[in-house]
Amino acid sequence: MPDFRRRIPVQGLVTDLVTPFANGGVDLQGLATLVNWQIASGVTGLAVCGRLGEASSLSREERRAVLATVVQAAGLAVPVLASVGTYATEATITLALDAEAEGADALIVTTPYYSKPTQKGIIAHMRAVAEACTLPILVLADPAATRSDVTAETLVALGEIPGIHGFIDASGDIARLAVIDRKLRERLVLYSAHDTTAFAFNVLGGSGTFSAAANLAPRLTSAMHQALRTRNVDLALDLKDRLAPLFSAFGGMTDPAAVKHGLASVLGLSETVRLPLVPVTSSEAAAIRSALVGLPECAVPLARAS
Repeated sequence: MPDFRRRIPVQGLVTDLVTPFANGGVDLQGLATLVNWQIASGVTGLAVCGRLGEASSLSREERRAVLATVVQAAGLAVPVLASVGTYATEATITLALDAEAEGADALIVTTPYYSKPTQKGIIAHMRAVAEACTLPILVLADPAATRSDVTAETLVALGEIPGIHGFIDASGDIARLAVIDRKLRERLVLYSAHDTTAFAFNVLGGSGTFSAAANLAPRLTSAMHQALRTRNVDLALDLKDRLAPLFSAFGGMTDPAAVKHGLASVLGLSETVRLPLVPVTSSEAAAIRSALVGLPECAVPLARAS
């Protein structure tokens, strides 16, 4: 059983890591390089094997290798959160137990996709996973990707399940915060998983963000969240405006190919994605590069790559 070495629930910026590939497999060395850069840049947590990490195209053995690599590279610096959600409860529990064995600090469990369970089914699913594992659980609602959402009533029920510590909202609808009462906010830590609206989400009471953009701009994104945590809203707003071109280049649902295109220039990682994902178009590549040129932490690597 893993030792809980790092603080959960995490506050602030959690990078939703991509999974680098090379030579037909996972580029574990490149992944460790990415992790080291993230930690040096001030992120407060790392999430692995989510949608952005192309989890659906990873074998069980690859998922374990990815998690083990990130846990080892992170050391005691930041918590590592493993995404284990699938469309079936037993499969989710299997991945959750794997994550526990590999040293994850917490689990991210999305609402089941494809199977489209009812709200009662979602509650039963999350309870079964919580009862099978000892790790803290953060529930993820990503309705655009899964076609399955969490209602306000269901969120109340989830908050009563021992082991469930937080809720991650990837919808981008900050109005959802308004229906979460104070008692529930005291039981569950609330996170955004939508870079474009993360600033507003955190100003209105969120505790952090699971960010795709942080793969490419960890220092600036970390600084924005630190400013929010210290209530320096003016500084946070300035940093958000500087990041806006990057958020815009990614669009509403960030494509792993877009992030990997940027990382190819910034860190020299491969742009490879696995089908059915495909590389970015030339116009998308131009938008990403234009956004990165304006970010100090990316400008020097980009200049070297030119």
